[in-house]
Parts: sequence; structure tokens; C-alpha cells
Amino acid sequence: MTRAGEAVVAVIEAHDERGCHLAIAGPLDVRTAADLRLTLHRSIAAGSTAVHLDLGRAHIGDATGFGVLVEVLRRARRAGRPLLIVAADDRSRRLLRRARMGSLLADEVLTAALG
Repeated sequence: MTRAGEAVVAVIEAHDERGCHLAIAGPLDVRTAADLRLTLHRSIAAGSTAVHLDLGRAHIGDATGFGVLVEVLRRARRAGRPLLIVAADDRSRRLLRRARMGSLLADEVLTAALG
């Protein structure tokens, strides 16, 4: 349960033959960074397949939220897990390209397993 004014971010995890799909819904900002970071790091540490990150329902609200994405990328690389961003809004795509992370963006959406 959350209190009034408290930001909520959700991570939905699904697995199929292509790998681990993580869909983030909600704001990525200073209010949600700690919980989001912990959840994503646990998911990356628990598996060995590729990670498909769906940001289609996420909103990068500030530098702290974007920093979580950078940390996730680094953690996935250290774990030997390829990471691909399979959905993102236009703003998130621009931010990723400016940070020279545009190569992580998929050309097609692969998130059918998440519904």
C-alpha cells in the first residue's frame, strides 16, 4: 500500500525462449530509484539469458531515473547478459541516443509475452 503523493513504479518479469523480459511502468526518478534498482539488480543476478527491457510505460523523470538505466546496463554486462531495450517512448529514445546508448534500442518490439 502507498501513501498519498508516494510514487509507484512496477516491474513485470516474464521469461520465454528469447530471454528475460522486464517491463517497467511508472516514473523513473529519485523517489522510485532505490526500489527499482534493487528489483532490477535481483532480476539480472538471478538469470543467465538475454534481458529485454520494456520502457514503453515508463517515464524517465530525472537524472537519477536515467542513472538507474545506466547501472542496469553495466550490471547486465558484468553478468554476461546482453541487454536490449525493446520499447521506449520518444523522449527516452532521445535520452538513450544522447548518452551513446542508442545501440541498445531494438528496431522491433519483442514484448508479446508481457501482454
